[in-house]
Amino acid sequence: MSFSNTLKQDLMHLRYEDVAVLRARTHGLLRFSKAFGIQKMLLQTEDKQVAELYADSIFGLIGLDATISVKEYKNKNAKSFFCATVDDQSDREKILRFFGYDAVPMPVINLSQTESEEELAAFVAGAFLACGSMVDPGKSYHLEFVVPDQELCVGLTQILAAAHVSPKSFPRRGSFVAYLKDSGEIEDLLEWMGAGDLGRRVMDVKIYKSIRNRVNRVQNCEFANLEKTINASAVQVQQIRYILDHQGLASLPEELREIAQLRVDNPEMSLRELGEALSRPLTRSGVNHRLKRLSDLYTQMREKQKRQERQKP
Repeated sequence: MSFSNTLKQDLMHLRYEDVAVLRARTHGLLRFSKAFGIQKMLLQTEDKQVAELYADSIFGLIGLDATISVKEYKNKNAKSFFCATVDDQSDREKILRFFGYDAVPMPVINLSQTESEEELAAFVAGAFLACGSMVDPGKSYHLEFVVPDQELCVGLTQILAAAHVSPKSFPRRGSFVAYLKDSGEIEDLLEWMGAGDLGRRVMDVKIYKSIRNRVNRVQNCEFANLEKTINASAVQVQQIRYILDHQGLASLPEELREIAQLRVDNPEMSLRELGEALSRPLTRSGVNHRLKRLSDLYTQMREKQKRQERQKP
């Protein structure tokens, strides 16, 4: 089951003690369905249970004279979707009167019957059941409502301000999309609609991602430091071998002999590890100082060799 379907399951199974709150969710489910008017009243969804909730909620609240058809169809990819249709015009008129949409012109969203914040949150939950979807937060943060027209989209963004979220919107193939991409706003909206457990899951994923990114940054830093150590060690070994090949270990001052041999024998060691391995342990700074003296000696030997080569006839 997708994250979006899990969210809708949570919203469908909320237990509203107040009938006014249940009415608000049904109102949102109807108003944000594919069609809501005297000529057509239709919900289209990929979730059969949402289609059945649409029908059951209407019959439970209002009671109709005719039927609500719930039919399954297949899209071009052979994926099922369901259409719940209020079949009789007199029933459609009854529903419009019940929710206060019998005026001419019909209001975009009539919230005159929505008196509390709990009712408003339930209304938005119904809207999400009708036209909402959400990407798994493990992949990305994206929650959206796909509504039939621009006026309805504007109305929805104004309502969502009550949840302290500010969705953006854009047209898409004849519809309008109001969407959120901020994880904090998505978490707040889920909590407000009544899906707090999933809201906390969004926060858990955000924390996990933050920790994972921090670990990756530390690992990348460690890899960079390791690469730097390896490169520096390779240069040091090359320089020391040159000194040993041309002058021998005995030519070095006593305090440099052990560190020179230790570096050649252990190119993978860090400066700290080299210092700890000495017969008389040194700090990282002390090791670095002695290796620098060996490097200076190498430079002097190379320059001397070049002068001699230039003086040759």
